Amino acid sequence: MSSKMNWFLIILVCTVFQRLHAQTDDGPPCREAQQVNIATDDNKRKILVDFIRSCEQDWGKHNKGIVLLREYHNQEGKLCWLLLPSIDDEYKDNPPNRFADFDGDIILIFDAESNGLVLKPTVGDKDQLNRCLEKIIGDRVYTRPTIKTRWTSYMPIVNKKIKVARRRIDGGNGGSLIIVFNADGSYEKLIPV
Repeated sequence: MSSKMNWFLIILVCTVFQRLHAQTDDGPPCREAQQVNIATDDNKRKILVDFIRSCEQDWGKHNKGIVLLREYHNQEGKLCWLLLPSIDDEYKDNPPNRFADFDGDIILIFDAESNGLVLKPTVGDKDQLNRCLEKIIGDRVYTRPTIKTRWTSYMPIVNKKIKVARRRIDGGNGGSLIIVFNADGSYEKLIPV
């Protein structure tokens, strides 16, 4: 009888310890970036779920990617989100002070002007903030190369080899989406051009 009681106590203690351990949240690995909750209602949660799902279908190669969220108020004073998929570490040029962990996906939150352009962060050391965000993001993004030009064997009239700058095709932001929140709780989805 006493061995059964001992086993019962051991199982009870293990179960209690497991539940207590599961409830403890260590939080982010650093303090330079503030973790926030942006899915504060069902509409925002649905928007984020749908956007991340579409990113995974269209852009999600090799389980890479984060969401860049530019939060601003438009000319009418309405809260807006500009959601952009990102698979590289472009955020390091102007790192945000806020992020969200949304069901395991990382969303970096930037403050923006009324036209959606990112404002510079006002506080903190940029290098330290980038190191913090690297810990949070981990291997979710690719690292951009440090060399920004491309060598080519093409010889122009000057008869020496040249370096060619990267070419990007502008015109639309592939995969990005603007959300305009109305006062009545509804929202509009717009595609930026």
